Amino acid sequence: MADDDLPDSLEPAIDVPPREEPPAPPTPKGDLRAVSIIAIVTGVIVIAWYLFVATASAISELDRLPYIQIGMWVLALVSFVCGILSLNARMARELAAAGFIAGVAAGLLSISIGFFSGLELLG
Repeated sequence: MADDDLPDSLEPAIDVPPREEPPAPPTPKGDLRAVSIIAIVTGVIVIAWYLFVATASAISELDRLPYIQIGMWVLALVSFVCGILSLNARMARELAAAGFIAGVAAGLLSISIGFFSGLELLG
């Protein structure tokens, strides 16, 4: 019979040499996890600062210090740019979406609250 020449499928393949492992795939383009993390961290700092300014500005004069305000504008700009760059991510899309949201939120808060506190600094 023809089936007599075939090996039994339940027996281990002892005489079969192992296959060579294929090389690891290269890191795909669009891995922007670091950019997304930067956008999230700087965005959280900016959002926390402006929430502090909005809630405690009556008892605190910290929002009148120009170097803190300029630092928040720089962080908001970094967060916004990194958030926009996160849109190009092809990997870790949830992290990229969080980075984008944090960047846009930091940018909007910086424009809305930071603009008026900046006008007070100039005036």
